[in-house]
Amino acid sequence: MKNVLKIIAFIIYTVLLFLIKDIWLIFGAILFQIALTLICHISINQSIKTLIKLMPFILFTILINLCVMETIEAILIGIKLIIVCNMTYIYGSTTTAREIAISIEKLLFPLTLFKINTRNIGIMISIAITFIPIINKEIENIQYSLIAKGFNMSFWSRIRHINYIMLPLFYGLIRKVGNMEEALIAKGYMGE
Repeated sequence: MKNVLKIIAFIIYTVLLFLIKDIWLIFGAILFQIALTLICHISINQSIKTLIKLMPFILFTILINLCVMETIEAILIGIKLIIVCNMTYIYGSTTTAREIAISIEKLLFPLTLFKINTRNIGIMISIAITFIPIINKEIENIQYSLIAKGFNMSFWSRIRHINYIMLPLFYGLIRKVGNMEEALIAKGYMGE
């Protein structure tokens, strides 16, 4: 039940953050997250590294918003996005994929009235969450192998030769999905 309340609080916090317009409330959210990071004993350095990795996405979002709204509003959306990404990191660091899957399964329980198997949805979400680090590791391995072969890993070179990264990534992921399917079948899991 604790994990269900945790995921509900996370969803409400995220939605409310995008609805507030007062700069002081946003500043309060930043202070709340700093306190939460310290209380949960989460590495601040790792949190900052994660935000730095997400910066291209955040900057792209700010640039798109600059085209359709005022500068201050676009920057506020960027700040809110940084806060949400950090909160997601905090939530992901304090909750396992299994706990998230079980929480979502319990939240979706009313769908069983319509004969929807919430257990399968929970398992799919758990698998998707556990695949994120696998994808990161695969991309790192591909990049290291390309560097060893003398490939230039500059930003524009990666964009121009995206197929050198994406094709091995998809082949590796398809192989891992096949292995996971065999493991689920071997353990007696039969989806409906």
